[in-house]
Amino acid sequence: MTEVPRPRAALRRTTALCLAAAVAAALATGCTKNANAKEPSAVRSSGAEVSAAPGASGRADSPSVTATPSPSRTEKIDYTDPEMVAAAFVNAYTRHSWQDPSQLSYLDRSKPYSTARYLKELRDSTSDQCGTACRQEQKKHLVVGADDIQTVIPDEAPRTAAQVWVQVSYTEHISWAGGGDSASAGMVVVLAKADGKWLVDGRQGG
Repeated sequence: MTEVPRPRAALRRTTALCLAAAVAAALATGCTKNANAKEPSAVRSSGAEVSAAPGASGRADSPSVTATPSPSRTEKIDYTDPEMVAAAFVNAYTRHSWQDPSQLSYLDRSKPYSTARYLKELRDSTSDQCGTACRQEQKKHLVVGADDIQTVIPDEAPRTAAQVWVQVSYTEHISWAGGGDSASAGMVVVLAKADGKWLVDGRQGG
C-alpha cells in the first residue's frame, strides 16, 4: 500500500509532533493517533527541533498559560496582544489543503501576522513547484489544520519593548482520503513591535 506523504506544512514539523512538553511543560501530552489510521511518511523535513525561547535557566515552563481560541478568518485580531497575534500566525501557518491554489498559499494566510522581513524569508525558502509529493497530496486529498492553540510568554525569555518570545502549543490534525492523524505539536515564535503592532518575525521549531 502506498504511504501517504506529509504535506508541506506538516513536513516542516516532523520532528516537533511529540514535543509539546518542550514548548509548554504545563500542557505536556503524548502523541495520539487514530487507531485505524496509517501515519503518513515524511518525504522531506527541515530538521528543525522545538526549543524553548532562550533564557538563562533554559526552562520551558511558565506559571501563566493562555488558551487562545483558533482565530477565524473574520475574527478581529488585537495587534497589541502578542499572544493573540502568535496564535493567529500559528493557525494560518499550519493550515494546508490539497485544494490550495499554490504551495505558497500559506504565505497569504500568514501575511497579516508577519513582518515583511520574515514573510520574505519564508517566501525565499518555499518552492511553488508542485512536485511528486505535492501531487501525492492532491491525490490523497490531504488537509492539515490546528486547534487547541495555547500560548505562554516564559518568564525566562528575553523581552524588550520591541521584542517578545511566545511559546505556542497546539493539536495538529492531518486528514486524507480514508484516514486521519492527530498529534501534539508546538513552536516558539518571536514577535517584533513596530508602529504599535506586534508581528511575528521568526520562529523555532514547527
